Amino acid sequence: MIKIVICEDEIVQQEILKDYLEKILDEINSKYEILVFNSGEELFKNYPEHVDIFLLDIQMDKLNGMEVARKIRQIDKKEVEIIFTTSLVEYIQEGYEVRAYRYILKPIKLEHLKKHIISCVEEVNKNKRSYIAVNEKNDACKVKVSDITYIEIQKREMTVHTIDKDYTIKTSMSKVENELSRYNFYRCHKSFMVNIDFIKNIKQYVAILENQEEVPISRYRFKETKARFLSYLGRTL
Repeated sequence: MIKIVICEDEIVQQEILKDYLEKILDEINSKYEILVFNSGEELFKNYPEHVDIFLLDIQMDKLNGMEVARKIRQIDKKEVEIIFTTSLVEYIQEGYEVRAYRYILKPIKLEHLKKHIISCVEEVNKNKRSYIAVNEKNDACKVKVSDITYIEIQKREMTVHTIDKDYTIKTSMSKVENELSRYNFYRCHKSFMVNIDFIKNIKQYVAILENQEEVPISRYRFKETKARFLSYLGRTL
């Protein structure tokens, strides 16, 4: 089941989006629920649980779409996806701060929306299935790959940092690197691997994460780390 929220203050745009989404999701045989809100204020008064995708209009009265997105990230810190619908391009840089999945320019065309919604649904479904096993000294559990912000290793003691807590395990970086290579992780340093989804910006030899933590980047890997980050940003447009 995919749960999608439309937050849009223009009734005509609401109807167009809802109609397009129903056609797209029916075509790919996906079970779905679509909720529609007229404003950010209405959304937060009746905030739904377990939303997978938010479609936010940027130009709304009072709370605009960017402000709504920031509040969503405070509530849902995990893998919820945010897609902006807008006729403006000047908010794109701000969108990186809230990990916007895509920007879709108005007037919205069915085929353009379809391409990005199908891609987003595939990403959501992949994240729902993606876990790694973490075996601590006295405990064993599974951790969502999408919750991992970065990984570091000192000698053979590894710390897996997530948005909620840290886990300490004994393993090798090469083993974890092989396991996470199919996801959006990159080994930016011999002792560090970072989830590119959580990078806010890159400075000289350091990645700044959304929570303001800093992950070292080696001189040898700086160029490739930066290239991967820029490629990731390009995919959001």
